[in-house]
Amino acid sequence: MRKPIGWMSFVNNIPLKWKFTLIYLLCVLLPIVTINVLFYRQLSGNIQSQEQNNLQLAIERAAREAMDKIEGGVTLSHSVATDRALYEVLDKEYAGIVDYYESFNEVLAGKMRPFMSAYTYVENISVFTENETVVSGGNFFVLDEEEKRSPWYEAASRSASAVQVLMYANPDPMNAKADKEYFSIVRKLNDYQMYGRYAKYLRIDLKLSSFDEILEDEKPYLSLSMLDAQGRVLFPSSQHKKPAAAAEGGKDDRLVFRSPLGNPSYIQGWTLVGLAEEHRFNTAIQSSNRFIWMLAAVSTLLPTTLIFVMLRSYNYRIRRLSRHMEKAKNEKFDLIVMREGQDEIGGLIRSYNRMVAQIELLINDVYKLEIQQKDMELERIRAEMKLLQSQVNPHFLFNTLNALLVVSVKNGYTEVSDIIRNLSQLLRRMLSWSDAAVALRDELHFTEMYLRIEKFRFADRFDYRFEIEEEAGSCLVPKMCIQPLVENACKHGLQTVKGQRVIRIEARRTDAYLHVQVEDNGKGMDEDRLNEIRGLMNGSLDSDDNVGMRNVYKRLRLHYGERVDFYIDSRPNEGTRIGFRIPALSTIQNL
Repeated sequence: MRKPIGWMSFVNNIPLKWKFTLIYLLCVLLPIVTINVLFYRQLSGNIQSQEQNNLQLAIERAAREAMDKIEGGVTLSHSVATDRALYEVLDKEYAGIVDYYESFNEVLAGKMRPFMSAYTYVENISVFTENETVVSGGNFFVLDEEEKRSPWYEAASRSASAVQVLMYANPDPMNAKADKEYFSIVRKLNDYQMYGRYAKYLRIDLKLSSFDEILEDEKPYLSLSMLDAQGRVLFPSSQHKKPAAAAEGGKDDRLVFRSPLGNPSYIQGWTLVGLAEEHRFNTAIQSSNRFIWMLAAVSTLLPTTLIFVMLRSYNYRIRRLSRHMEKAKNEKFDLIVMREGQDEIGGLIRSYNRMVAQIELLINDVYKLEIQQKDMELERIRAEMKLLQSQVNPHFLFNTLNALLVVSVKNGYTEVSDIIRNLSQLLRRMLSWSDAAVALRDELHFTEMYLRIEKFRFADRFDYRFEIEEEAGSCLVPKMCIQPLVENACKHGLQTVKGQRVIRIEARRTDAYLHVQVEDNGKGMDEDRLNEIRGLMNGSLDSDDNVGMRNVYKRLRLHYGERVDFYIDSRPNEGTRIGFRIPALSTIQNL
């Protein structure tokens, strides 16, 4: 006997219990632990990333809502600023109060009421003019010296921009001793140069509460603050004029998210800043951790228990068998008394017991010399059997087929020689078969060799047709993806047909896909059997039912993934159609 060399010799010298232990540690426990650790890290990262994305979306949503209100106020200011009649009334000099109120009642009265109704977040609309003949009241006011000292006027008069958005404090009209916070859109009314005798300004005051509500809606997720270009806190209104650092306090345990408010020049540099507590992420990660550890415990304990029971069964019986075989070397032939089991080791124990019983009978009938002679004869027979087996190889089969082919050709058996030649080519291709890609025309040529053999079997009762488009012939397909379908049709579909048996093979190319279909006029099948076969397509290949068709389906799925469309249609006594649609490629990767 040849002795094992290299690593095989080392493995053979390891005791069985240590082999089982290594198998468990390296092939079961280590992969399970590694997979769970990687899964934990990936899941934790995904959860944190998802939470951060959600919070970023929340702050961007709040920024859009706030910007919509500001843009709405700017749009409203544009509507007022383009009212020609308003310019004409405010630029006119009036002889007295009565003269002004006549124009007021005719043009100005109720002009701002529709805007106030449409824009619910607008608190007040005020128009100021330097025309001293105008009487302050309603929404229209004379721009006196006191008003010119207010922050909104100073900012608007110094700026070259037509529109200003600012937050400031002004005396409260309801309480002269207290100041009130205003968030206003200020616009110079200078769209009509012909009415430019007096400077005119439009001030639209937005409700602070509407912006506080936007920030409050995101309170469960983020603590939001709106900052101006100088970093002062505008909203929440209770934090007005605090520096940005106050809004971003506690950076050691909170995460900061930012979103620009918009691009227009009047809010350039304004941002929304959101603060999120880290415990929000930790809570989500902890809940996933519990699931992961539970999954790790279950996926470790169950395989460990199962493997322990199975390997203990193997190890115990093999050790018993090994001990009794050691006794047999010392001519102590004791039976192994235990439950052998129905597996291979149980078979070995039963065979050993039978062997021991037979040896004891032989020892009682013959001398040890006769036993030695029989052992030598047995070894000789085994050697001869191995010699004979080694001589039976594919070359013997091909030589035999070639001899039959020569005899058939010499005697003019043309049909027989064609069949033998096709069978020889089929066997050679099957023995040298690999999962490489071949052109469709080559696969169909191989299939046609098989059909010629079937044609020889059934003679005139069998026929086949190929309907192949020229463009489809050059497409690459996995080897042996059509012949098993044809063989399945011959075996199951046409076997019991009494009349003419026909198989039609169709291949065509449409756009980026190759369509292949095998159709027979066999016995067909009912809907229940058809659904049963469809259910077996993803089953194990250990079963003998439709193994060829399932093999083709699984290999197509392996090569093309979800891009494979495999179908089976059939009706009783009307035949069966089996086909597939795959990408029409000139090269196939990873075949």
